[in-house]
Amino acid sequence: MVLFLLKSTACLALFMAFYKLALENERMHGFKRLYLIMALLLSVIIPSITFVDYVEAASLANHPNDFEAPLTNLVAPSAIEESVTLNTTTFLLSIYFIGVVLFSYRFSKNLGRIFINIRNNPKLRMQSFINVLLQDVTVPHTFFNYIFLNKKEFEAREIPEEVLLHEATHAKQKHSLDILFIEVLQIIFWFNPLIYIIKSWIKLNHEFLADQAVLNQGTATPKYQNILLAFASSTNLEDNQSSLANAINYSSIKKRFTVMKKRTSKQSVVLRSVAVLPLITMLLFGFSEQITLPKEPSAIQTFQNEATEVDVDHFNLLAKKYNTIPKEQRHISLEDLKILEHIYGKMSLQQRNNAQPFPECADSKTHKTGACTEEITEYNALAKKYNKMLAKGKNIRILKTEVDRMAYLYAQMNAKQRVSAQRFPALPEPPTAPTPPEEAINVEKFVEYAVEIQENAIEEIVAHQELYDEVHVVEYIDNPHKEDTFVRKNFIVHPSSPSEPPAPHQSKTSIKINNIQKTVPPPFPPYKIPEPREQYSKELLTAFDAFSKEAEANVQAIAHYNKTKEGKASDLWISYKKAMLAYNEYVSLAVEEGLLARSTEKK
Repeated sequence: MVLFLLKSTACLALFMAFYKLALENERMHGFKRLYLIMALLLSVIIPSITFVDYVEAASLANHPNDFEAPLTNLVAPSAIEESVTLNTTTFLLSIYFIGVVLFSYRFSKNLGRIFINIRNNPKLRMQSFINVLLQDVTVPHTFFNYIFLNKKEFEAREIPEEVLLHEATHAKQKHSLDILFIEVLQIIFWFNPLIYIIKSWIKLNHEFLADQAVLNQGTATPKYQNILLAFASSTNLEDNQSSLANAINYSSIKKRFTVMKKRTSKQSVVLRSVAVLPLITMLLFGFSEQITLPKEPSAIQTFQNEATEVDVDHFNLLAKKYNTIPKEQRHISLEDLKILEHIYGKMSLQQRNNAQPFPECADSKTHKTGACTEEITEYNALAKKYNKMLAKGKNIRILKTEVDRMAYLYAQMNAKQRVSAQRFPALPEPPTAPTPPEEAINVEKFVEYAVEIQENAIEEIVAHQELYDEVHVVEYIDNPHKEDTFVRKNFIVHPSSPSEPPAPHQSKTSIKINNIQKTVPPPFPPYKIPEPREQYSKELLTAFDAFSKEAEANVQAIAHYNKTKEGKASDLWISYKKAMLAYNEYVSLAVEEGLLARSTEKK
């Protein structure tokens, strides 16, 4: 573990050195963001990689000292040394886990602080972002889609558009994901000082990205720099701000001003990006582990010129066992017979003369006489053919009739004939029959889409709405009956003479759409956010969250459809239907709990 930590730290240090020298001051911030995250991941992955070098077993046998330590150098550790080592390890592990607990508590505390600010302060949804308006004086900062702003400054419109765009860029580019990732790594590797340095670099690069987005909108550089100075110097950075959020940092202003003025050519961007590859290659071969293992034996064995001492001893043991039994009563098991034949075939002439005689059986006529010369010649021709084919390793064509014939001839031979004959080919197992593919099942379903819009849900008047909760909707809807409908804040205006009356079976409080139109669905009716959440039931909050989630997904899908013209309008209506069902459930609970007033008007 210590070696792994040292390798990981060294890898991270080299990645950081390359960033500091070649990338930090360049205007290639998107690549720099990817590089910093990649550096953290690779510094952990590279030391864990093991390259295996397979060598022939013979080469290992020629150098036994490289793999076996001499016995004279091995000294058993004393009980005292083992006790000292154990105590040291326990002490270090205790310190490590205490650090993990403390940093986990710090992380949870900062995260909880953000959630408390979100829950206890008014919120205003702006497109896909939510502005959280704080009572305390604070510098604007961002956490995922939440942008934290001072309420008085926001209401007085004292926050410049450039600052709001800066924070919106943090939210849009999901910079909080990088911060959470580095915070988790900081909990695990809290003892590594490099983690804290690269964390500050990641946050600074987030500011580079947000600055570049503002300048790309046409804002003059001097004007934007003055705005940053004003906000960084007029607020206390420690007030009501979490380390998990992206915020304007006064200490980084000078570096950001320098990078704003820097111009990086496309050629320089390409060269610096490509230069990362040799660095990764060098670290991969320098800090990964490499081991040497013998090759596993292949299907075709290459036998040595003579048997080893272990093989000879094994042969003598088995041969002596069966030679002590009279030949007429001798019966050798098939497994032992294969071992005897295998070792006897590897033995040299001198080893055979010095070894026990090969035990033979006299329990069958075949073993007494053996195969005739013609049969041995036929067997050797077939065996040589297949052994040669297997040695080449390609274009192997096996005929079952020839294999069966070889097996029959081999069975006719006695033990001595088998030893002197060609080795029986190590043929591969025949392939298994392919399983028949499952029959495809065609399932066709006719789906009739219907969207039910309750009249009370749309015409409901939201009473006593507070600031930032009110939603104004004035949109044109092309409804299924081609009837122009304008949905306004407090009423619905129907045309005096609809072009096509509703069907007789339809009620006044619902409209059923059996054919989804090619147009996109209408906007959602007005609604009120249940704040503070502690005053309302769990069922109401769950219903509101479900509606908010479905509505947000539908709005984004419509925006994507209008922009790209990809997909089908019917899919948008399906999503709209799900959201409206959730809306109806929410409105019903909201009226019961007094969040929404009951409608007394009759339309």
